[in-house]
Amino acid sequence: MDLVFIIDSSRSVRPQEFEKVKIFLSDMIDTLDIGERATRVAVVNYASTVKTEFVLKTYFNKPEMKKAISLIKPLSTGTMTGLAIQTALDEAFTEESGARHISFNIPKVAIIVTDGRPQDRVQDVAAKAQAAGIEIYAVGVDRADIQSLKLMASDPLDDHVFYVETYGVIEKLTLKFKESFCGVDFCAPGRHDCEHICKAAATTYHCSCHEGYILNLDKKTCSRVDVCALGLHDCEQICVASATSYQCKCRDGYSLNPDKKTCSRKISALQ
Repeated sequence: MDLVFIIDSSRSVRPQEFEKVKIFLSDMIDTLDIGERATRVAVVNYASTVKTEFVLKTYFNKPEMKKAISLIKPLSTGTMTGLAIQTALDEAFTEESGARHISFNIPKVAIIVTDGRPQDRVQDVAAKAQAAGIEIYAVGVDRADIQSLKLMASDPLDDHVFYVETYGVIEKLTLKFKESFCGVDFCAPGRHDCEHICKAAATTYHCSCHEGYILNLDKKTCSRVDVCALGLHDCEQICVASATSYQCKCRDGYSLNPDKKTCSRKISALQ
């Protein structure tokens, strides 16, 4: 995914609390598959002003990204959350900054972390961001205004609005986000017992077979299909089974037509 953290560093966030936020970001990065062809991460820092700390194309490895996060400084004063979301739209979620084109169908996600009430309007700009295909998670800490979190978060709100009592326990949300983002790949090697093809679903998987095979009653293994013996063909005269399919032939005195299925009687040269 293209993931942008939008973090509140206003005066209400004490220095030691802001360090907890940075630890949370680093812990989140540890759970992700970071890379140019995997998850890209940007960070937008805000208070009364907004600073894009780095964009999606800046870092493609975890050590450099985590070091950059450790060096972020709080901006202090104000809580311009709406401006921060707009800045993320204008500066972070752009192709120039490393966001993948919509045709790649890469999820675009913003995680907003705040402990206060926005001092500007967030609903309209959040709606604009969501209309652009950005999924917004809102994390409130301590004094955060729950109603404001709901105004900026994506639906369903139960899955996109989180609240913790203090910055000291914010890292507990890491597992929740990991579950939301990563899920379980049921078709990963060693996770399934399909002989041929594993097809993952939301909560499980099912097996299927290569062409020319059918799934056995155990729903795991496959057996070769004799389409000729079973009559599963459209040959007019003779069906000859092959390793993966079949071909049609004709009886003596007939030739196969261009459709490779039907036969026509051969015309004798003496006629």
